[in-house]
Amino acid sequence: MKKIIKDKRVIVIIVVVILVLLLMNFNQRMVLMSRLRKQEKQLIQVYADLESTRDALKTEIAYADSDEAVEKWAREEAGMIQEGDIPIVLLPQSEPATAPTKQPEVVVDKAEKWEIWQELFFGD
Repeated sequence: MKKIIKDKRVIVIIVVVILVLLLMNFNQRMVLMSRLRKQEKQLIQVYADLESTRDALKTEIAYADSDEAVEKWAREEAGMIQEGDIPIVLLPQSEPATAPTKQPEVVVDKAEKWEIWQELFFGD
């Protein structure tokens, strides 16, 4: 009978160890799955951003290939005109010529020495 009890204990211990190992493995897989889902969300966002950039670039390319864009470039940047157009060339704004300002003449009041001393001691 003791041998059976010992065998049951060994079997229970082995089962517990196996369960612990299985739970550890399950936990590792859950952490990995969580990390992979986070990466998936980031990659979906990056993909959406890239698609919107691609669409914007396609729109720009379509406009650049249009006759309207070519005409705008020719008129604004290349300075070209069509028959019947009257070209107007805008000159840069020049600064107005300023007349030299007249410097006021400094009038030196000649005072006698005694007047200077009188003013110094007696004031007004």
